[in-house]
Amino acid sequence: MIRTGGIDLGGTKIEAQKFDANWNVADKRRIDTPTTYHELIAAMVDQILWLQEGNPNLPVGIAAAGLENPTNGNWVSANLPANGMPFVQDVAKATGGQQTWLNDCRAFTLAEVIFGSGQSKGTMVGLVLGTGIAGGVSIDGALINKGYGQSGEFGHMPAPGTILAEHSLPILKCGCGRIGCYETYGSGPGMERLAKHLLGSNLTSREIALSRSDPEISRVWKIWCDINADLISTIVATIDPRIIVLGGGLSKITGIIEDLKTALERSAWRDFTLPSIRLGSRGETAAALGAAYAAYNV
Repeated sequence: MIRTGGIDLGGTKIEAQKFDANWNVADKRRIDTPTTYHELIAAMVDQILWLQEGNPNLPVGIAAAGLENPTNGNWVSANLPANGMPFVQDVAKATGGQQTWLNDCRAFTLAEVIFGSGQSKGTMVGLVLGTGIAGGVSIDGALINKGYGQSGEFGHMPAPGTILAEHSLPILKCGCGRIGCYETYGSGPGMERLAKHLLGSNLTSREIALSRSDPEISRVWKIWCDINADLISTIVATIDPRIIVLGGGLSKITGIIEDLKTALERSAWRDFTLPSIRLGSRGETAAALGAAYAAYNV
């Protein structure tokens, strides 16, 4: 029996997943993300109809890159051809039904707190490190504000001038339009900017991660860890989570948790307990699973 359906909508792919009564993936279907708005609507309709084949009332949750503007309902996203468009409303109109939408990083957080590495009472944070930095906050297994709004946009908090000055890093304009966000140096592209600024080298984040034994590249890695440890310290000082679960492409770097913990210990207040930092365990199913779970529990 299919319990519900989830869709992971990103800049390159739209993956629909059917979940059975035990919340395991029973079937999945992946297509490329179109480059125009009208084609995107058609692709979403196609995936939703596939999920609801034989059961038009099947709950469907959508984990999407971006946020819904609470003022006008338009979608805000740098990675989808839907920016500024009434995306949620147009998909609902085209399918003749309603879907449950979550930002993909909030959906990751929900999946990990219910089914994965974040299962615990109290406060848990999902932190996705990749092309950008974002996540979500859960208290006793529920996303705060049900996952809506700006909570979890950790990468767009301003990095302190002290850490930038210590390493003579220029203050950069972020893709969000603000100046000096953590994401400008703490993301994957941010790591590459560090290498360019400090070494004059055009290195990918993967090359940096694989070459950390080199003394010069090791310096880039250490500063990147210091920046993200400072971000974690800011999160700890704000909401004091018991667990932080890492997701995103950069979380797959071997040894990242140990190196972040070391950096965190250098900057943390002494005698206070630090949160447990863990890797996400739900893998590539996490975003669709979190959205599907939210849809089932509407």
